[in-house]
Amino acid sequence: MTADKAVEAAIADVLEARRTAWNAGDLDSYRQLLTEDADVVSATGRRSAGRDALIALSAEQKQQPSYRDAVITATQIDAVRLVTPDVALIDATYRMTGVRVPADSEARPVAGPILFVMVEQGGAWRIASIRALPPSP
Repeated sequence: MTADKAVEAAIADVLEARRTAWNAGDLDSYRQLLTEDADVVSATGRRSAGRDALIALSAEQKQQPSYRDAVITATQIDAVRLVTPDVALIDATYRMTGVRVPADSEARPVAGPILFVMVEQGGAWRIASIRALPPSP
């Protein structure tokens, strides 16, 4: 089932709000974008389950030398597929600058695939799951 323009726009707004909150270190705003049982497998391979654990992992990773100066410059949506009217799979590409992998290397821009599962709850789309692959070399 394909998503209509209004659903795609609402999902794009959530992903842009996530990008903005992550860059600003605004954990409260980020938390509001997640379902209570949200989970993640980050591009570093770390996993967490539950909204509070996901936020804690995000904060921890943002303090690591590899991501301390990193900025998400874009989350480009490649495809939105509605599984049901209130569940969507979003294939996207993340783009970042300031990433140092390994941690003692020069900062560089990176990009990689990222999958979001989003659900509509109470009229608002929320992120239920995130799966990011390591950046392309």
